[in-house]
Amino acid sequence: MKRSKIYQSTLFIFLFSVIACTEVSQEDNTQEYLIGRWEIQEASRNDRPTESLDRLFFEFFEDGNMNSNLTGSTQESKYTLEGMLVKQTGSPMDSDYTIEEISDSTLTMNTNIRGQIFRFRFLKQQLIE
Repeated sequence: MKRSKIYQSTLFIFLFSVIACTEVSQEDNTQEYLIGRWEIQEASRNDRPTESLDRLFFEFFEDGNMNSNLTGSTQESKYTLEGMLVKQTGSPMDSDYTIEEISDSTLTMNTNIRGQIFRFRFLKQQLIE
């Protein structure tokens, strides 16, 4: 009976350790996933769908540069990634974007612009070689 409990405890600790060590947090892949061109799939302003951003894109480069047409025309700027926060600088409308979810094909971010809460859901565009 005592051996059975020791065996069960050891097995539980082993399985827990394996799961804890092999799970990769979303934050670990954020930089890798972020690089590339993202095109809008849906957007909302203050929790209401908006179509005024129907051609919105963000493009992130490895060197810390980015392009976006959030202001209506394509603007180049810089960005830094701090955990799940994208900080845009050097543009007419610097913003901080909180990444809610990111994968190799989808990106959901939100930001506050002049008291308006925007939420964006993007799909990653594949490079054609």
